[in-house]
Amino acid sequence: MATVNYPQIGNIVFEPLEERLKIVIPEPRNWLIVALLNLALLAWLVGAVWMVIFTVQDVFGAGGRYPLAFPVLMLIWLYLWYRLGKVLWNRWQYFVANREILFINQEELIVRRPVSILGLTDAYGMDHVSPFYYSDKHKCPAFDYGFQHVYFAQKLTETEGNALVAFLNGRFFPDYDPDAF
Repeated sequence: MATVNYPQIGNIVFEPLEERLKIVIPEPRNWLIVALLNLALLAWLVGAVWMVIFTVQDVFGAGGRYPLAFPVLMLIWLYLWYRLGKVLWNRWQYFVANREILFINQEELIVRRPVSILGLTDAYGMDHVSPFYYSDKHKCPAFDYGFQHVYFAQKLTETEGNALVAFLNGRFFPDYDPDAF
């Protein structure tokens, strides 16, 4: 088995595993956004508890003016509130994570932002992943998955991002020639 020399790129850690390469990219937290998301989640939780209590009291209480319409509307509102909570929870997990981990081999690419045992995980089949590139607009490495642009390692400098892109393309897209496009 050939020995691979991993580049020294900032604080990025390359760990070869048995079946794939693990790349750990540190991501500093934006504490202002984390604090705002904590307040939003607290407001969401208080609102959810209040709506559940209010709906239960209206349905099983001393009869309201609209015994069927109001509880149905509240259940629809609770569903929409639940969906908002999922969005807030995912954004909170994204911004509270202090690292981003890429697991990559010839079959799949996994982008993970762990928060303890929780966290966001996205998996992409390498058959549909484009070669990596540095996005000048978003100032980070990226790849295309079909028509979806996927950005990662957003806190890297341009030099570090270009070095990571060059390494990943050299390792997983050896026939790719960026000058051909």
